[in-house]
Amino acid sequence: MHGCPMTQYIAELDETQQVVAVWIKEDTARAPRVFDPKKHIFDTTNAAEFCGAPKEKIETWISCLQADDSDRVSR
Repeated sequence: MHGCPMTQYIAELDETQQVVAVWIKEDTARAPRVFDPKKHIFDTTNAAEFCGAPKEKIETWISCLQADDSDRVSR
């Protein structure tokens, strides 16, 4: 099926298999970039592919990153 934009979330793991970074590759981008809550929106309603770790681990990592970022803004 072509025409549906697909975002890829690619987990980078450490030696203990914990997520240390998530790269995001959007259809319109030439290359993946490290997910940054100031630049990227994690939209669970869009079609997405999750690589390197289970979807739940990637979602949790992004949620924690977004919470940390909003804590910094509110201080």
